Amino acid sequence: MRRLFVVVCVGILALNSNMANAQWTIGPHVVISTPETDFANIEGTGGGFGFKAIRRTGMAGGHLGLRGDFAFMTFGKRQEFDIIGRRIEFRNEGYRMTFGPELTAGTRKLRAYAGVNGGLYYFRVNVRSPFINSGGNPDSFFEQRENNWALGWNFGVGLQYDVGLGPWLDIGFEYQTMHNLPERIRDDNNPDDLAPIADVTAHEFTFKVGVTFFLGH
Repeated sequence: MRRLFVVVCVGILALNSNMANAQWTIGPHVVISTPETDFANIEGTGGGFGFKAIRRTGMAGGHLGLRGDFAFMTFGKRQEFDIIGRRIEFRNEGYRMTFGPELTAGTRKLRAYAGVNGGLYYFRVNVRSPFINSGGNPDSFFEQRENNWALGWNFGVGLQYDVGLGPWLDIGFEYQTMHNLPERIRDDNNPDDLAPIADVTAHEFTFKVGVTFFLGH
């Protein structure tokens, strides 16, 4: 699947003559993410925002485009107490940037689309801990842990509907696959310790809802 994705993308980029009559489609959206595999950087359902841009080509009757996506998500936070009773806050975040072909078909009011995208996935844990500064005032220390990059890809489908206000309503669903992410397991004898295990291939369901603007008709 990954080899096929690369071949398709290279083919689209090579056909510059077919992109002369293209138009741009852009769309901000809200993202809801449900990890299917439990790995170190994610704890349950996450949410955030994203942005996509599509360059429509002259291929397949104008129905084929090259799409790019960016998304930021936070997967909630948890709190723990250290040995002296301070409350430490952990917040899990994820970023991703993917590119790939997208095929669109439909009417003047309703369109369906499907595509395969691949790119970079990044996860980190933000840690905030309180302390008293030199002036005797409460303050907090911030650090980032478990900064992990991964290659991945997704298959997505969606619908766009003209609600008559200019931009179209856009609802999409994606199935994500992320390769070689590190995972941790808890030691039953010492729950505070996380032991590393072999890297995993993680999967995730992603739901997106937003609006789409069509530029350059």
